Amino acid sequence: MEQIIEKLSEIETAASRIMESAAEEKRLMDQQQEERLAACDAEIEAATQKKLEELRTSLKEQSEAELERLRVNMEETLRRMDEIYSRDHDRITDEIYHNIIRK
Repeated sequence: MEQIIEKLSEIETAASRIMESAAEEKRLMDQQQEERLAACDAEIEAATQKKLEELRTSLKEQSEAELERLRVNMEETLRRMDEIYSRDHDRITDEIYHNIIRK
């Protein structure tokens, strides 16, 4: 009878060791999974930051190009207005004068 109790005790001790080993293995696997998730999150964050920087750069370039286009158009408009003023100043002045007098 004592041998049976001793064997049951050995089996219980072995079972406890197996359970402890399984718990430790689960803890290690959980830790590894957390590390993989952290690495994946860091990779996604880096890729997101890179894409955002590319978009900012592209938007800045587009804005600068649009500003330059507007500047050139404005300069051309001012040049044409100066040209019209220089060429038609006397005529425009006469028209304004006559319109004022008629009213």
